[in-house]
Amino acid sequence: MTAVLLLGDFPSTGVLGAAPAQRVTLPAEARGAPTFLDLVAAELDTRAAVLVLYPSWRPAEAGRLVALARAARLTDRVAALPLALPPLALSLVADQLAFAAPYVQAGVLASLAVRLVGSVYAGAWVNSVTHLEHVPTGLGAHVSSFLPRSGFSVCAAPEGGVHRITDARPVQAIAARPPAPVRLIVAPSGGDVEWVRRELFPAVGASSAVEVPAQPLGTEFWGTKRYAEFVAFSAHAQALHSTLRAMAYRRCTWCGEAADLPACPFCAMPLPPAPPSPPAAAPQGGGPFQAAAPAPPRTVPDAPAAPPPPAVTRPETPRPVVPLAAPAAPPPAPPDPDDDEWPGRTDTVSFGSPKDR
Repeated sequence: MTAVLLLGDFPSTGVLGAAPAQRVTLPAEARGAPTFLDLVAAELDTRAAVLVLYPSWRPAEAGRLVALARAARLTDRVAALPLALPPLALSLVADQLAFAAPYVQAGVLASLAVRLVGSVYAGAWVNSVTHLEHVPTGLGAHVSSFLPRSGFSVCAAPEGGVHRITDARPVQAIAARPPAPVRLIVAPSGGDVEWVRRELFPAVGASSAVEVPAQPLGTEFWGTKRYAEFVAFSAHAQALHSTLRAMAYRRCTWCGEAADLPACPFCAMPLPPAPPSPPAAAPQGGGPFQAAAPAPPRTVPDAPAAPPPPAVTRPETPRPVVPLAAPAAPPPAPPDPDDDEWPGRTDTVSFGSPKDR
């Protein structure tokens, strides 16, 4: 099981009714770090991992504490997860993760947190956007803040946007709504709650709404003291289960954690790329636009193998018989001058002096 900690002053909405995530409100003094280290050490003694959530618009202190806890415990089982959500939506997502923590692994839980950021519709009614810093705001909206009786609908998730409320367009176009049934949570702080009930409630297709106290850090995020923060989410019993089934998990080759993120939330190693999705199956039911099933491939019987050609035997051409030549007789030996009998002589020749002739 994974422990879910939320750093900052973000009280629970109490809407889910389950055990909420642990809130860690650290003091500004130096004893804040030892308090956090003791809490993480106690959780690691009984839990497999610790997932630390904090707002991405306040990253300095949270990132330092998480790095300190990992170094002090010599472990990578403490993961930091910054979420770009306003206070009310961040509190809700943290409680959703705490609800799912007993049923999924640590890496899957971190992946679920990123998916939940895109599944909620979070924003606020504000009277001015002059000091709005955490949502992209155009120059025209800043100029409109000086007009009398101005009101703005600011969307922070899943995509940031600012809309000036007018009689012709009281609500901006909502491209992505949470799946039905939709529940709306409202945290007013001097804002126009009636606009939320009259205009926003039907625009998001909400079936129920609940009002909770304002978040302590709401003024810091929205840049004004007059606002009405809201978050819409799917209250379907299988909403979290469907989100988990839609993920493509890959196992980290370094620490073995399964996640659906670009990098492992614990060891920060890049995860293998997601496998390609299989092609969509043909629709079933025989509708009028159903594609006909492809005909099975025709099987052509193999033609009988042709008999091999007869072997051609060529008669050998008789080779001429060449008679062996008789060995040549050795040449006659030269006559020996000391031999009295020369070949071809039948008498004896005597040699005398010339005076005897």
